[in-house]
Amino acid sequence: MKKIVSLLLVAMMLLSGAAFAEDKVELTAFQYQLENQSTDFNTLWFFQQIEEKTGVHVDFRMVKDADWSTQLNLMFAIPDEMEDMILRNPVDVEEYGVTQGLLLPLDEYLTEEIMPNYVSRINLNNAGDSIPASDGKSYYIGYLVAQNVNHNSTWYINPELLKQVGKEVPTTIEEYTDVLRAFKDAGVKYPYSSSISDYGAEHLWAQFSSFGVPLQMYTFAYIGEDGKVGYVGDLPGFRAACEWLHTLYAEGLMDKECLTQDSNIWANKVNAGEVGSFNYLRLINTALTNPDTIQHFESMLPPASEYGAAVPQIMEIPDAGAYLTSTNNDPVASLKWLDAQLETEMMMTAANGKMGEQMIINAEGKYEIINVPENNGLYQFVPVTMGQFFAPGEYYTAIYQMAPHRVERYEDSQAYAAADVLEKTSYEYLTKLSKMSNEDATEAANIKTELEKYIKEAVTEFIKNGVTDKSWEEFQKVSKDIGSEKYVKLYQDAYNAYLAK
Repeated sequence: MKKIVSLLLVAMMLLSGAAFAEDKVELTAFQYQLENQSTDFNTLWFFQQIEEKTGVHVDFRMVKDADWSTQLNLMFAIPDEMEDMILRNPVDVEEYGVTQGLLLPLDEYLTEEIMPNYVSRINLNNAGDSIPASDGKSYYIGYLVAQNVNHNSTWYINPELLKQVGKEVPTTIEEYTDVLRAFKDAGVKYPYSSSISDYGAEHLWAQFSSFGVPLQMYTFAYIGEDGKVGYVGDLPGFRAACEWLHTLYAEGLMDKECLTQDSNIWANKVNAGEVGSFNYLRLINTALTNPDTIQHFESMLPPASEYGAAVPQIMEIPDAGAYLTSTNNDPVASLKWLDAQLETEMMMTAANGKMGEQMIINAEGKYEIINVPENNGLYQFVPVTMGQFFAPGEYYTAIYQMAPHRVERYEDSQAYAAADVLEKTSYEYLTKLSKMSNEDATEAANIKTELEKYIKEAVTEFIKNGVTDKSWEEFQKVSKDIGSEKYVKLYQDAYNAYLAK
């Protein structure tokens, strides 16, 4: 009898296991991965736990930034072989969603039954207002970490070096130039250093802000104080910025490899104590991993020229967290799997680490960070910014005690706002709130691609060899030939339509 019962139990276990295996949903994901991230999400405990909760198994295809566009286009070229989900990096919604229909509209699935966590937050602080495409449909699940942060690049300087050379924290471009000269005379290898990265906070392009030019590689359009859209290359401070950067280059006040180096090489120089001043996201919990170096820097306001300062202003608008492709194997299961990541504790764990190890619930009942692993060690055991996260300000403030690195950025943002050094109207009104038709968006993107290529070439030439009236006239002419005026008109029309709504 015992043998029979044992056999029956074994049979029941096998049958239940087989039934569970049949019920488990198999999905695939085209997953963005940071350059400095090497963790395989396929074996990460976090996603195994999500699988246990949802019965959804996901095979991740990890793709880094350098390969993203190429691999994404190759995937879209063969619709029958598309992954079920595209995670944590932008996709052209107007092209692949509205026009080609390769992305799945999600509106009918955004219910309390399927996505209770997401739906409960989508209307807080009007967080979902920017998500619908030009056809009014939503093609992605938002990603939002509200931090009361209003800018990317912050300026940093070494106060001990300032004291050594007898200088105060510079507030103008003239004072900043004198400080860099003093740093050079004192033997600092790189008085100023940056990278040529398009989007990193340490990029060279941030320096244009000191000349009233909110230059972002996301867009070359800006909104003036009169509400009119303009081209950054037409601003009077653009030439002045190039001339000043040439002065730094010619006098050896800037790291000449700023024109070629990536963010990793730049960070190595800062960590080695070879740099006197730079611009970056923040000091804590970044690629600046040498504490002996970090402690020697403090933030400052961007030195202003006669044109004033205009730091690109960011808004707390959702980025893309996840898209479903039109060939998705099971949209409901996919969205339930995504929503499971947005359960408060799972979401906080993904971004900050495990409870009791990196996080606790403090006396106020809020999640609080107690330990941030050094050298980006957090990336080794949680998804961090590559997982799903959706926390509008009203919700996030209620559950979270800001970590030190978040407080650092918040305080810098408060200082920048108080000093009135931000662009008056954020460029993100153009890039995230104003919606173009696919035809207009395609034309704007094509013009931007050509402008970006040309601006990089022209500015590099200006920095190396200086600016003459002839070379400046050529810059303006070529910009117009590429389509800068049409580019502005496309954004102006889209912005007008947004205002009309």
